[in-house]
Amino acid sequence: MADHMQDEADLEALKRWWDENGKGLVGAVAVAGLGTLGWQQYQDYSTSQVEAASDLYASMLSTQLEGGDPEQLAAVAEMLKEDHAGTAYARFGAMLQARVAVEADDLATAETALRWALSAGDTRDDFGQLIQLRLARVLAAQGKEAEALAILTQGSSAYPIAYFQAVGDIHLAGGQTEEALMAYRAGRDASLELGQMSAVLDNKVRTLETRVPVAADGNPTGEAS
Repeated sequence: MADHMQDEADLEALKRWWDENGKGLVGAVAVAGLGTLGWQQYQDYSTSQVEAASDLYASMLSTQLEGGDPEQLAAVAEMLKEDHAGTAYARFGAMLQARVAVEADDLATAETALRWALSAGDTRDDFGQLIQLRLARVLAAQGKEAEALAILTQGSSAYPIAYFQAVGDIHLAGGQTEEALMAYRAGRDASLELGQMSAVLDNKVRTLETRVPVAADGNPTGEAS
């Protein structure tokens, strides 16, 4: 389960968010409502807030890498939520808190942290889609498969392959082999379209194809045992 909580994905999402919604967007919105002096004061305040949030998140990463106390990590995550809720770092702090909770098999805490992160910004931007993917995994691990699938079936423009794979994994865990195969195939197709061939998905498709009768059109026949 923790394998799906990857720092690389976090960093990629952060980079995309900053490239798309960074200083230019914040500045444009602020200038519309503030005079020159007011804008300068706002910019100084905003910069200091982001820097403080960045420092807190960096301390969380350092603590986690050093195998630190989960309670200490949670305390810093709460500081980010309370004092810097409007920054991307607060969402990333909650996501890291969730990852640590999953590693400790504390799925309830992970769910709470992810739900906060989801509520703190756009649910359909890259951050939101990544958070929803992780929340779905956590929900499924708690036996809340219907809730998890309701999230995943919305689809994802940023992480389509991971979404399809998660849908397949949930169906497979529930014994729904045909549904799992269709989801894995959709994920494999998405990976090919993006030029990112997934050996993991290809293996899953090939494995299930040996267990599920397939019609001439390549779709499951509905006769799996």
